[in-house]
Amino acid sequence: MAFSDKTSLSALYRRRAKHYDVTANFYYLIGFREQAYREKAVQALDFQSGDTVVEIGCGTGLNFSLLQNYVGPEGKIIGVDLTDAMLEQAGRRV
Repeated sequence: MAFSDKTSLSALYRRRAKHYDVTANFYYLIGFREQAYREKAVQALDFQSGDTVVEIGCGTGLNFSLLQNYVGPEGKIIGVDLTDAMLEQAGRRV
């Protein structure tokens, strides 16, 4: 699917936001262990307690709990996404 502009891409993710995590769970059930890749990526970044993390394209915030484990209660996670609908879902995780 090709997107001619930011507006059409935003509209797609706005529609998918509510059910985005269900899709991620489906991939897990069929054998794609995305969570393991997320964990390896966050571990490789070597965040420390108290760090501030800006996640560009945070979507529904699936990485937030992983990031929180590294930055701890003193740290800060800032999520940035193209759509307000994805950010709304991400906000429910904090």
